[in-house]
Amino acid sequence: MLSVRSKLTIVFSIFFVVLIAQFALVYYFSNTSAALISRTIQAHEQSNALTRLAIEGQKLRRYEKEFFIYADNPERRAKYSSEWNDSYGKLKEGLALFNTPRSTWSQSDKEKAQTWNKSLNAYASGFNKVDVAVNNGFINGTIAANKAIQDAKNQFRVFLKGTAVEINNKVNEARDFSSQVEENLANIQKFLIALSVVALVIGGVLLLTIPRAIAGPISELTESVVDISKGNISRPITVRGGPEVKGLAESVERLRIALKGLMLRMHKLQQERNQGQGNIPSNKPKEVA
Repeated sequence: MLSVRSKLTIVFSIFFVVLIAQFALVYYFSNTSAALISRTIQAHEQSNALTRLAIEGQKLRRYEKEFFIYADNPERRAKYSSEWNDSYGKLKEGLALFNTPRSTWSQSDKEKAQTWNKSLNAYASGFNKVDVAVNNGFINGTIAANKAIQDAKNQFRVFLKGTAVEINNKVNEARDFSSQVEENLANIQKFLIALSVVALVIGGVLLLTIPRAIAGPISELTESVVDISKGNISRPITVRGGPEVKGLAESVERLRIALKGLMLRMHKLQQERNQGQGNIPSNKPKEVA
């Protein structure tokens, strides 16, 4: 049977292991969740950046249409040509951010940006040619202008479709990362509850058994000592319990046996003394009849 000290050591060891396990789980899932949250924020920021690019791309198309609608109006045509060039400059600046030193874009994203940049340049080249032709009178009317820029518009669809698809991908990435964060939090809760239940069950069992293992034998041993103090030394002391209590019970049992032997010797000496006093002749004078 385990000693009380061993049982207490086991109890505290179990609780220590549970605490270490809880700390390790929280640390692991917290770090993992922090990384996922960072990637979620990054995906949202990238989707926002792509959305701004897509909006500027749609502005280019709108200014292009307005430009051709007013192809015969020099003032309106110049206005929309200027706005087109402003949006084009913003798009070039936005695409340039993919290759900055602190860029968070992946290599795959950078390669896509290069493709979009080629698409934008092809569109810009076609628009500028038509712009010059319209301003110089080589192209007249909306229909002729639209026909002249058709190839450039087709190449620009690579940019428009690519950014739309990539926006959707980034949004899905952010959603997936968010789901993983929620899953991690749920796992932390499950593991902590499971470990707490295990610790409570083990602690409860030991809390019930350890006091009983100590109090029961000590109570019996106390009754035996009380009996001995009253002179009742005939009943042997039951030796049970942990090593500590068992050792104490064995010591008291040896004391009982020693007292019993001492009392037997004292009783024998008393009997011998009584017998010796009975054999001594009396000095009292006899009465005369």
